[in-house]
Amino acid sequence: MGVVTSDRALRVPPALTGAPLVRTDDAGVAAGALHDLLGRGVVAPHDARERLDLVVAARRFGTVTLAHLDVGAAATVDVPASADAVTVHMNQARTSTTRVAGNELTTSSVQAVVVSPGMPVRLELAPESPRLLVRVERRAVEDALARMLGRRLDEPVRFAPLFDLSGPETIRWSIAVQLLSTESMMDASLLQAPLGRQSIEDLLVSSLLLLQPSNHSPLLQAPTSGTALMQDALDHIERHLAEPFSIDDLAAAVHASARHVQQTFRARLGTTPGAYVRRQRLLRVRADLLAGDARRGTSVAGVAERWGFGHGGRFAGWYREEFGETPAETLHRG
Repeated sequence: MGVVTSDRALRVPPALTGAPLVRTDDAGVAAGALHDLLGRGVVAPHDARERLDLVVAARRFGTVTLAHLDVGAAATVDVPASADAVTVHMNQARTSTTRVAGNELTTSSVQAVVVSPGMPVRLELAPESPRLLVRVERRAVEDALARMLGRRLDEPVRFAPLFDLSGPETIRWSIAVQLLSTESMMDASLLQAPLGRQSIEDLLVSSLLLLQPSNHSPLLQAPTSGTALMQDALDHIERHLAEPFSIDDLAAAVHASARHVQQTFRARLGTTPGAYVRRQRLLRVRADLLAGDARRGTSVAGVAERWGFGHGGRFAGWYREEFGETPAETLHRG
């Protein structure tokens, strides 16, 4: 009851082909279909004489849900308290109007609306103006934020509702959504493996947290999240350069998550912590080889081992790539 067969063409994106789908003219059925996605609400067609023809298709990947929403006739969706998740609404055509916590937003295809958990939201759905929705469970967002900050959150995360997708930085969000969409269509998809799925979820969530202003943005941009953390990490590496290296140990030493440390290194040094440590060790090896004397017992293997290189073949390859000569050639030049 309420499900229709319509002449109107479906615009479900390829990523959601074959996903669970509801298509209905019945406002009650429509509200039920949207309940798990958006929260408990009411669907009110603007003209009862027109066929609502609401279409919703959704597929969940771990803590992330990708969904499509479209109508054949104008309707309003009122949700007094949105679901326990962060939901990003992106227009696929034309413009749309959304009211979030009293803020009325009219957005185009280069803007999105971010609905934080528990917010009152009203969607003005227009005919032939589909929306693509990305929903991330609140716990996943807040756990990721806590890891980035290196501590528990003092208050729930609340995002600014208007998300400008036209800037060069926000291409990261679009790429993350495209990656999710592409992987969902592949037979041998990363989404089939927990580790691969987690990597894509992490990319989506971190992109949203770093790109979209929230009540926690000042903490993410604070010196302790960048300059001070970077210096603490470099100091720790310097003190323990010859010792076995672990990203988890480094993260614990600077009171941050491993992911946040890696992101900081990439942003500020353009490299990873592991690659940075390796290069510093190679520089120390080179200095010792240049200062050494093979006739007095200095050996490549001994110096390499002193600075934490246990695999001679890989060490020699890294050394030659870095300095354009073998370690033995450096020693003989010393």
